[in-house]
Amino acid sequence: MRETVRQSLDQSMIEFGRSWFRYGGGSEEDIYIAFGLSARSYFERLRTVLDGQAGASLDEQTRDQMRAVCVRRLR
Repeated sequence: MRETVRQSLDQSMIEFGRSWFRYGGGSEEDIYIAFGLSARSYFERLRTVLDGQAGASLDEQTRDQMRAVCVRRLR
């Protein structure tokens, strides 16, 4: 069950990121409301998730664009 919860969270992070990457990744408030995380923690985790199994569900261009948002937000 624990693995299923993690996979579900990873997929939720991907979906949120996909919805918001064109707009800079979403506001800190939206990220906190959705995940209970600071923006920094979210983008660190999303960057890791994009490189994992959940990220493989995205086409390469979208994944690269989402990674670029992570990099910008983590500066």
